[in-house]
Amino acid sequence: MQIFKNSFVKLVVIVFGVLLIGVTIMQTTASNQSVSSVSKSTQSSVKTKVNANTNKNNKENIGNQQYIRQIYTYLHDEYGMSSSSIAGILGNWIQESGIDPIAVAGDWAYRSLEHTKSSTDTHKDIGFAQWSSKRRQNLIMFANQKYQGRWWEAQCQLEFMTQQDGSFVTVLKNYALNDRGDVVQNAVNFNDDWEVSPDEKNIIASTRGKNARLVYQYMQKNNMTGAADNLKIQKLVYLGKDLPY
Repeated sequence: MQIFKNSFVKLVVIVFGVLLIGVTIMQTTASNQSVSSVSKSTQSSVKTKVNANTNKNNKENIGNQQYIRQIYTYLHDEYGMSSSSIAGILGNWIQESGIDPIAVAGDWAYRSLEHTKSSTDTHKDIGFAQWSSKRRQNLIMFANQKYQGRWWEAQCQLEFMTQQDGSFVTVLKNYALNDRGDVVQNAVNFNDDWEVSPDEKNIIASTRGKNARLVYQYMQKNNMTGAADNLKIQKLVYLGKDLPY
């Protein structure tokens, strides 16, 4: 009889233990499923926000906004260029560098100031306009003379563009004087005469011209609406001794 009681007690203990383990497993599984559900929901929400921001940026496609006003203020206030002329320039620079003065050709995925500095002694195109060849050399030479070699500064590049870029300073002046208010055509003209990109002619209006239209809309919304001042535009003159090109 005592043996039977002992066996019965052991059986009860075993059954209770099995039941307890089963309940614990069920609770753990339910908890994990709940956490997984919350995690997936959170990831989905974050992904949606990222996609929304990306789509917004792609829709605007106006490059590095922090430099737009600086470029506008300098070219309009100092040299009388109209907002539509400046939009034509920026439409090209969106295509060239994303309106980024530290840009070096081929560096979109890993752009940084340190990389930019280390690229000074290479032959890669640089800056807002991706200056190349002799124009690149002269930009660096000008930076060495006035900006302690910091060609990647926006002000340095703007001064070079309007004062030291050889015969292209006159090209810039003629571009500004011949503006008729059509920002898409401005982008095409600036590409053909000043930027001289290798892009196919039949896509300039749909790429650089589209960029110009979008950045012009941004400028209009942010009070960058100045008209041309022909007297100031005449100040666009090469200041060097001999034309390098």
